[in-house]
Formats: sequence, C-alpha cells, structure tokens
Amino acid sequence: MKPFETLTNAGQLHRLRRMALHVLTAYDLRAPHISPLLHEDNTTFRVEGASGERYVLRIHRPLRTVEAVRSELMWLAALRRETEFVVPEPVPTRDGDLLAVSSLDGIPEPRICVLFRWVQGRFLDARLTPLHLERVGALMAGLQSHGASFEKPDGFMRGRLDSLTDQARRTAARGAGEATVRAQIDHPDDEAAAIRLITEMCSSEDGVRVATLIRKIREVQRAVGQGSKTFGLIHGDLHQGNYLFHEGQVRAIDFDDCGYGYYLYDMAVTLSEVNWRKDTPALRKSFLAGYRTVRSFSPEHEQYLDTFIALRDLQLLTWKIEMRNHPAFRESWMASVREMLQDIQDFVER
Repeated sequence: MKPFETLTNAGQLHRLRRMALHVLTAYDLRAPHISPLLHEDNTTFRVEGASGERYVLRIHRPLRTVEAVRSELMWLAALRRETEFVVPEPVPTRDGDLLAVSSLDGIPEPRICVLFRWVQGRFLDARLTPLHLERVGALMAGLQSHGASFEKPDGFMRGRLDSLTDQARRTAARGAGEATVRAQIDHPDDEAAAIRLITEMCSSEDGVRVATLIRKIREVQRAVGQGSKTFGLIHGDLHQGNYLFHEGQVRAIDFDDCGYGYYLYDMAVTLSEVNWRKDTPALRKSFLAGYRTVRSFSPEHEQYLDTFIALRDLQLLTWKIEMRNHPAFRESWMASVREMLQDIQDFVER
C-alpha cells in the first residue's frame, strides 16, 4: 500500500471516503450518501441521509486533540444556547458523544471526526457588497463579545492564533488554558523558524524582509496589548468561505480555528480576503461600521489593521510552503508564494 502522503488528491480522498463511511456507522443515519467538499488541512464531506436531511462530516487533521475539539463544540453550544446566531450544530453518535475517533489502514494516525447539521445559506464571494460586509462586521463583533463573556468550562483548551510555522501551529492546535495562552508574548523559536524557512525556500533577501515584517508585527502587538478589550476568544478564520447568507442573515461556520487572539487579527482575516477587489475601501468602511454598531473600535487601533493583515499574509505564506507536498498544492505553491512575497515586500517598503 502506497504511503498516504505520496497519493494524489483523488487517492487521498478515496481513502478518506472509506474512513467517512466507516465513521458514519456510529451515527443514527440510514444509507447515507457522501460527496467531498474540501480536502486541505481538514477534510469535509457533504452527507445526505435517506430522508433528505443534510450534514457536513469533518475529518480533522491529525494534530488536533480530543480536548481541543470538545472545547470548540462547547463554545458552539453556548452560542446556540445564549445568542440568536446561527452556527453549526454537532450531531451526537448513538452513544451520545459529539465526536468520534476513527482509524483506518493506509491513513496515518487516528482522526477525530465531527458530524454537523447542514447550515442553510449561500456563499457570495465576488458578489459581496458593502451591505453584506456591514452584517459580517456586526456578526464578528457579536461573536467577540460572547467570547469575552463566555464562562469557559473546566477543561476548555484552545490555542493562540498568531503562530507562524507548522511546529508552533501544532502546539497551538493541542490547546491550552486561557491563563497559559495569555502569558505567551514573545515567540523567538517560531519567528526564527519562519525566517529560516523563507530564506531556505525563497531567498536571503526574502528572509530579511520577513524578519523586518515580524519586528513590525511584534511592535504593534505590544502596543495593542493583551488585555480583555483587545485580546480574547475569537473565530479566527471568518473569511467568505466561512460565512454565508440566508434571507438576509449572515451565518458563521467552521469554528475549527477558533482560539485566543487579538480582536484586530480576527478583523484582519476577514478584510485580507477582500483586499484584491476594486471596492475594497468601501467594503472595509462598511465592515467597520457594522462592527462599531456592536463593539467600540478606536481610530488609534484602526491604524494597526494593515499590520495584522500582513501577519495573516505571512501565516498563509509559511503555511503554503509547508503544504507544498499536499496534492492540492504541489503544482501551484511556488506561484502563490511569489505573489504573497510581493505583498509583504510592498508592506515593508511602505
């Protein structure tokens, strides 16, 4: 049997499909039909039951822990219980558990799996308008406010969201208590690893630019601080592939990356994904207007948004390099990396 990491995208999905069908036997579903949605870090399948009901099955990347996944589900349960937000709802197994752990020959390491009820709505992406972004801004602010007031149950563990390299992301993915996460300020090993990765895979000049960018990012993070008004539990990945609209209402999905981070970072993720559009200034203005209907946001902190967008760009850059052997990126990673490096150069030179 070929090693999993050497397979094509279709080959990996074939094995993961077998795992999906196996894990679905733990649920009270009759004759489920599945089809792949996305295969990158995690793998998701659309699941349709015999009666037409729809679900999403998420097969987690190996580095997640049961404790960290359960913590994500705890926050989702609190959001459904205490707010009017529409967020994913996990389906219990026949044994009443909200997750399942599955192993299969040919797939390295056991995988944590969660079945969610389907969230109705449409992704808009290129059709997003300023009004849509205003609603997204209000939604994000509401999620942040709930995260700040949410009383974390015993055992609640999520990680920081400003890691730069795979090793640091693996540590963050295992999760930690809030006090431990807040105590982390400097990340010298992670920073050195990121600079070394860029230098070795790109060029020494690119490594120097990334080092300069990291210094700027850390300066801004220290200026913002990690107090309760600037740092807390956030979604952390609310781009247009993770929010959708139904009858005018915006809904958030995929809380897999939720964790502790700067509220500015949360906002930067959303705004970075629309930076390529001609109407970016209008989208940004509307997003911030919607946000400010729920939470205050000072002009002083608004000037730091571009630095946090640069942090997000740097994270995607290192992630794309480290994922270069994944079948989804083997042919395209270098072109993407060059484009990201140009954005970083432009920011550093400004």
